Amino acid sequence: MKYTFDVAFLPSEKLKEHDCRLVVDLLRASTQIVTFFDAGGRVLLPVSEIDEALALRDLLGPDWKVMGEHGGKMPRGFDYGNSPLELNQQGAPEQAVITTTNGTRAILRAATECAEVRIACARNAEAVCWDSLCTGTRVGILTSGRGGEFSIEDTACAGMLVEKLLALAPKNGASEMELTDGAIAAMSLWHHMGSDLTPLAMESEHGRILQGLGFTNDIFFCTEPDMTAVVPALSYMEGIPAIVAH
Repeated sequence: MKYTFDVAFLPSEKLKEHDCRLVVDLLRASTQIVTFFDAGGRVLLPVSEIDEALALRDLLGPDWKVMGEHGGKMPRGFDYGNSPLELNQQGAPEQAVITTTNGTRAILRAATECAEVRIACARNAEAVCWDSLCTGTRVGILTSGRGGEFSIEDTACAGMLVEKLLALAPKNGASEMELTDGAIAAMSLWHHMGSDLTPLAMESEHGRILQGLGFTNDIFFCTEPDMTAVVPALSYMEGIPAIVAH
């Protein structure tokens, strides 16, 4: 059985055909989503815009909360921000709407022409890789980027995921594995930067912004590998995109 592993660096790229797509927004949306389910949350509805998130919460009723960020900060009227550490401390709501500057847009983009979408980060890396290998033989990783630009920490995390896919695939029957140019580039970056996400994330543009906003500890949390087996998957609730624990 042949597996093909691919990485796309921005949601605006033309995406190849995939059986399963993993979406990475290391700092911090994909980590926040994984933490939401790790902390007991049940359903997350991803949307692109702040106004859309608030309107959907109002439509769904008081049992729903809204979380996320714009420019790294919690927007006015939101119940939660985008800090996984704060979410752990406060406790996750059972159901919420989420919007972020980059991550939720990437999730919705990944769902175009691909029925199986998973949310990936460092903390669930091995679990999400194994899940994707069991879903299909063409696995794509989509990094969210930042404001339409390349993100070095997302790409290095994608490289770590490619490395894990290569290690795990033979255990799921792979006799041949092929990497696209994007996958080769991401894994090369991961190896070149020393196979440690923390210093890279600290030095990245996004990491420096988060440090300036007082979220340094979030970076340490986001870069810890293989801390949970939670695999969030995109599904639909009455036609609305919904993320649930797979």
